[in-house]
Amino acid sequence: MNIKNLNKFRELLINSKKSVSELEYTKNNYDHFGNLIEEDLPTITTDFCEIGLYNNEIYFVFVVESKTFNIKLFDKLKNKSNVNIYGFIDFNKTLFPTKDFNFDNFVKEIKNDKYLQIQFDFKNIDTFDLFKKYSNIVNVFGKNKVVVVNQLKVDLTKHK
Repeated sequence: MNIKNLNKFRELLINSKKSVSELEYTKNNYDHFGNLIEEDLPTITTDFCEIGLYNNEIYFVFVVESKTFNIKLFDKLKNKSNVNIYGFIDFNKTLFPTKDFNFDNFVKEIKNDKYLQIQFDFKNIDTFDLFKKYSNIVNVFGKNKVVVVNQLKVDLTKHK
């Protein structure tokens, strides 16, 4: 995956009448180990998630209201190898997957945070397939009545 793929994906979103930002380069992103990424990352934002490019992978980061996360959604996500769930304020702590995962403890943990971040990573995927994955994830959140924060309208920096 490269910047050309990200731009092509953005065009697919626009052609499908989805709200999407211009391509921009963002700072203060972190890797899966909680390390600050020194370089600016190319990102676009839709009304459902931030979409970025890092290490030749495309990632989607959805910010959801923690109180709306539920077992039905978890059942849809738990077997996906490309999903990571982490807090909003303490984003360095991976909540899922973990080797000793317990759903009840997970629920207790997320009650301490207004928002929860759910990230999906994709590598070596065709742009059209990526669009299908995006649409599917958006539909799964909707069907499970999970409130996804519109990052185009809500300034999340005020909530950290």
